[in-house]
Amino acid sequence: MLRLWIFICFATAAAAQLPEVPVKKVAYGRPALIATEQLTEFGALPEDRKKMIEGAISVARDSPWLPYCFGGSDPKDGGFDCSGAMYFVMRKAGLTPPRSSADQYLWLIENHRLIEIPADLKTLDHPVLKKLLPGDLLFWGGTYAPTDGRKVNITHVAMYLGHEKKDARPIMINATDGRSYRGIKANGYGVYDLQLPREGSKAVFMGYGTPPGISIR
Repeated sequence: MLRLWIFICFATAAAAQLPEVPVKKVAYGRPALIATEQLTEFGALPEDRKKMIEGAISVARDSPWLPYCFGGSDPKDGGFDCSGAMYFVMRKAGLTPPRSSADQYLWLIENHRLIEIPADLKTLDHPVLKKLLPGDLLFWGGTYAPTDGRKVNITHVAMYLGHEKKDARPIMINATDGRSYRGIKANGYGVYDLQLPREGSKAVFMGYGTPPGISIR
């Protein structure tokens, strides 16, 4: 079954020619799942945010394991890459996002929705993150070296879910290979800890913002 998933992922990528980085193998186990009842802020959110977050969670909950899959943008592809997951989830919520993480970043800029991260951000209690809301997209650059000529060096995207009730830690949902939840690395589409890049890492947390079509409050 694992060989079949890998074959499907690379076949999908070859056909789509999408600009997300492929992975050579599935190295980790399945990611964590969560219910909206376990999220601190969920009950007070506007209905459009609730709908999008519930949709994002239900894709992971109701599908078989969806491993990281280069070029994947639908569960039928056998898995997701990072922007493919966000593309599918946002379209499920009735939005019309672009396909790649870089273009999703530019989409927010064009709609005056992006909040850029200053160079002095070292911890998640920085004032720039006070506007961060569940349902916002999170963007990283430098997680790999893109070769597709993209206009901005954005290489990873995720969706912020808020804080988990049991320990008040911030979490996100995305497709990845090697990020962790409570110290356990995983592969695929699911729940992960929101963490800043380690000191010395090539990765950079670049910004966040609300997808166009979702209310800001």
